Amino acid sequence: MNLKTQGLLSVFGMAIASACVGLPLGARGEVTAIVGNCGEFDCPELLNELQESFPEAIAEAKSQCSDHQFIGMNLWEQNDSRRVSLACWNAERDNTAGYREGVSLGLFPVPGEEDSFGSSWGCGDRLCEEQVNTLQETYPEEMRNHELQCGLLGGELNLLVSEAEQKVDIQCVFSAGVILVDTDDDGVSDGENSRGTFVDNILGSFPLP
Repeated sequence: MNLKTQGLLSVFGMAIASACVGLPLGARGEVTAIVGNCGEFDCPELLNELQESFPEAIAEAKSQCSDHQFIGMNLWEQNDSRRVSLACWNAERDNTAGYREGVSLGLFPVPGEEDSFGSSWGCGDRLCEEQVNTLQETYPEEMRNHELQCGLLGGELNLLVSEAEQKVDIQCVFSAGVILVDTDDDGVSDGENSRGTFVDNILGSFPLP
């Protein structure tokens, strides 16, 4: 599943102002494999599989990382759907604070489970749900692409309805600039040092159903 739209890269780039490339340094300074919790997968192989499916998004994530950082991966489950989160960690640990800081590089589907991946719709009433269903039936490819785009950012989708202009904007709201912390050097986040800020981006527009 290759997402090659310019919109995807521009939205994804906003969420990863800091990221990583290259091999990580271990706790004693030696070069190691990419670290993390990858379940039944080998982490470097899993990253390669994700790059085959999402070449632009993974390349963009890697390009944002300096030589003094490394990639951590974490496979986890939410609402019966598995996801892979990527993070970029500083090679140097803050020994005074007792943790290593990093930033999120986004979320990706587990290979073979793409159909269950994507952002949910923040509808609070039946009318919104009916409008989403109508748009999904009328513009299935475009709506699915928006769900994937926002899903890569770990965001939520909203409908912004303009009766005056007779249109509906598709809004993705996600958190950017979050500072993650890793206390045990396993490449998996153990919490946040800063929650960052919420960002909203209009992914596209449709005529009002």
